[in-house]
Amino acid sequence: MAPPVERTPLARCLILLHSLLLLLPRGVPCRGATRAPESPCHRAEHPLISHTEIEPWIHRFRAEGTVDYSQLTFDPGQNELIVGARNHLFRLHLEDLSLIQVGEKSMSACLSVCLSEECQNYIRVLLINGDRLFTCGTNAFTPICTNRTLTNLTEVHDQISGMARCPYNPLHNSTALITSSGELYAATAMDFSGRDPAIYRSLGGLPPLRTAQYNSKWLNEPNFVSSYDIGNFTYFFFRENAVEHDCGRTVFSRAARVCKNDIGGRFLLEDTWTTFMKARLNCSRPGEIPFNYNELQGTFFLPELELLYGIFTTNVNSIAASAVCTFNLSAITQVFSGPFKYQENSRSAWLPYPNPNPDFQCGTIDYGSYVNLTERNLQDAQKFILMHEVVQPVVPVPYFMEDNVRFSHVAVDVVQGKDMLYHIIYLATDYGTIKKVLSPLNQTMGSCLLDEIELFPPKKRQPIRSLLILHSRSELFVGVRDQVIKIPLMHCNFHKSRDACVGARDPYCGWDLVLKKCTTLEESISMSQWEQSITRCPVRNVTVDGHFGAWSGWKACSHSDGGSVGSCQCRTRACDSPSPQCGGQPCQGISVEVANCSRNGAWTPWTPWAPCSTSCGIGFQVRQRSCSNPTPRHGGRVCVGQNREERYCNEHLPCPPHVYWSAWSPWERCTVPCGGGIQSRRRTCENGNECPGCSVEFQSCNTLPCPDLKKTTPWTPWTPVNISDNGGHYEQRFRYTCKARVTEPSLLEVGRQRIEMRYCSSDGSTGCSTDDLLRSGRITGLTVNGGWSVWGPWSQCSRDCSSGVRNRKRTCSNPKPKYGGITCLGPAQEFQECNTTPCPVDGSWSCWSPWSKCSVTCGGGHYMRTRTCNNPPPAYGGDICLGLHTEEALCNIQPCPESWSDWSEWSPCDSSGSQVRLRHCDVLFPTGNQCSGNSSETRACLPISNFIPETSVARSSQEERWCGVFIMQTYLIAQCHN
Repeated sequence: MAPPVERTPLARCLILLHSLLLLLPRGVPCRGATRAPESPCHRAEHPLISHTEIEPWIHRFRAEGTVDYSQLTFDPGQNELIVGARNHLFRLHLEDLSLIQVGEKSMSACLSVCLSEECQNYIRVLLINGDRLFTCGTNAFTPICTNRTLTNLTEVHDQISGMARCPYNPLHNSTALITSSGELYAATAMDFSGRDPAIYRSLGGLPPLRTAQYNSKWLNEPNFVSSYDIGNFTYFFFRENAVEHDCGRTVFSRAARVCKNDIGGRFLLEDTWTTFMKARLNCSRPGEIPFNYNELQGTFFLPELELLYGIFTTNVNSIAASAVCTFNLSAITQVFSGPFKYQENSRSAWLPYPNPNPDFQCGTIDYGSYVNLTERNLQDAQKFILMHEVVQPVVPVPYFMEDNVRFSHVAVDVVQGKDMLYHIIYLATDYGTIKKVLSPLNQTMGSCLLDEIELFPPKKRQPIRSLLILHSRSELFVGVRDQVIKIPLMHCNFHKSRDACVGARDPYCGWDLVLKKCTTLEESISMSQWEQSITRCPVRNVTVDGHFGAWSGWKACSHSDGGSVGSCQCRTRACDSPSPQCGGQPCQGISVEVANCSRNGAWTPWTPWAPCSTSCGIGFQVRQRSCSNPTPRHGGRVCVGQNREERYCNEHLPCPPHVYWSAWSPWERCTVPCGGGIQSRRRTCENGNECPGCSVEFQSCNTLPCPDLKKTTPWTPWTPVNISDNGGHYEQRFRYTCKARVTEPSLLEVGRQRIEMRYCSSDGSTGCSTDDLLRSGRITGLTVNGGWSVWGPWSQCSRDCSSGVRNRKRTCSNPKPKYGGITCLGPAQEFQECNTTPCPVDGSWSCWSPWSKCSVTCGGGHYMRTRTCNNPPPAYGGDICLGLHTEEALCNIQPCPESWSDWSEWSPCDSSGSQVRLRHCDVLFPTGNQCSGNSSETRACLPISNFIPETSVARSSQEERWCGVFIMQTYLIAQCHN
């Protein structure tokens, strides 16, 4: 191979300038040949999900007074989101971002004298280490780090300096990670000014190491992006000023790595990495002159596939453009095994140099002697830093490219579709949206921009500061200045029809033919019944329906109504907000509106006479009309006269005398003082005897039970008994005892019988004495229990209406109780409600209302007052009110001054041989007779008049309904729509 030709810096600059001159006429290369601009109706645009559409699907968290939600991570169980913001730490529930705990970071005392925004504690390192949370913050340019309990953020175990672990300035980029053995790898600025960047290892069991200080060949003003712990190496990705590019300042993207078991050199490269190497990452649009995306902004690593996604942009001072490139880890490893790029001195060219250790491995460490076993010569490690070869992406063309936008963060999800696995790329833009991109499926089909999610209204957008994906829950977490947002990646329910579901080309979603709805693959009943088609990119519907713009101001116009000319107000609007495009619907509605047209009122015909208010005796009939033929409007004259007429009727048909009941008498005394009696009241029929209903009304009374009464009769006289004994005889006597609840003692009946007997000697020597052996007993004989007779007929109802009472009776005579028999049980009288229909209510007039305002200011008007039949209103067949409900009186009868303008000139002759002249009322809204007479005059044409042909009427809308002819001041005929 021929040795490379060494060119001077001037020669290299001339070659680059020539390349730029070749590029300038062409502009930025594009994917296809130059062609004419596409029609807006045929231009393919990606679907856009507005913030109003996505809002029901997302959750937001914000804390008052807290900003810069830039650090996000998950707890090991993936149940909580840990958030680092300015001056605060938060633990949030993943489900709805509700707050679990807030922990405040300690701040430096310089906050009391520093007024700058940077004089706060900005969290820049947020790492999980087992059950501990390691955090570092800028702390007002005095960085500190703390170890906290993960489940209790307020429990701080230790606090150490944050120098070389966290930037001093929150505007400086940095990245950090903790390995499983506890070493912290940080890439950040090590001083206040940011002029000493370093990749630094601390903590753990290995000695601290860093990159060479103030050596631009190691790091040249880097902006650190990300870091990963992969195998025996720790990888760092960043962008920096290219030291090998000596013609102007150019930024290159880098991949660097160090061995995790590197312990530094002895005497040479002491406390410095001996395994640090870096290589350029290439992401460019291929062509005759490639278009380079030089500045790396973000990365995402898929460890299962050993695939790295990177987003690259153009320089901030050039035209905005972004691209997504992917790199295999094996390609990066191969470049690190290749030749180095070496410069002998500052005036020499950069040349390739063979790798002394092409199969370099990290080796092992002897912790006892700290012997470096990385098999790399220290002199080589000091000289050979930059690799000669460039790390090329998986495919030459970037996975996705877009102009006029800058991507800031990237996240990737791997989704199982119906036929294959899909890679979905989520890109954060600098204006606060998330672009959802489908990675290329094969060499022939490029990437697809599936949709773009608006997180904020268009006028309130803000850049995205962090982007974190949780694959297990298919959720995306976004950190911005004032809040954290959770977005579900699967929102298949958003699509309501099959066409919308399949047309979205979303790998998450498909149409379930059984469930008849858009579902995820997990929700579907059967994969064979799950329809998904991802063969082309989705296209936004660009059809735009037309909408009217704002109405113009009102302008005066005139109209003809029944031979008279009146004035109106007219306004118009145009279908231009927006105009219908690409087959959209035209504007719906009228384009001309006419209002405030003056019109005189006129009476409708009288209605027929209503039926007479009474069937006999003097009544009245009513008929009405209304001032609505037409209704007066906008200053037009009101109708003059009455709107109601009344007349008497049935005045020659007298009514028979009114037969009616008198008022009820007071209730009479109750039949019993206790135990339930009956009382009555009475009324009489006046002017006859045919009143409906009953003249007597009954009700129950004194229903409380009576107290127990006991009565014993006196003894009867002694009477002999037909029993003899030794010549003597016996005598006996009786008495009776009764106990019952009755109202009076006289009502007690005989109950138990007591008998006493005595013996009387025949000679009277011993007198009569009572025999103790004789006993008491009941009267012998047959007892008879009482029984009820049948119920009698119901009595007449006590009232004709509004609920009366009637009764019926029975007696305890079937049979009557005898010889101590039991009386009848139950009531002897029964009551029932009757005539429940409400009584008629005759109507009565309310008071007169106040007199109304006079209808005109001059020329004779009227005012009126009214009353209504509602005090009370007639009901249940009662009579209506008699008399008028409206009274009118004249007012303002003084004559009105004439207000006509002068007559106009006679018009040219029309086809009928007539001429017309007009005048108008100078009063905008005339009242009374201010403008009496005609507003137009007609005469036959003079012999010298010329014939004027008819002109057609121009319409201002497509509708065919008319309500008059309206003449604009510009002498155009306008159309009035109801």
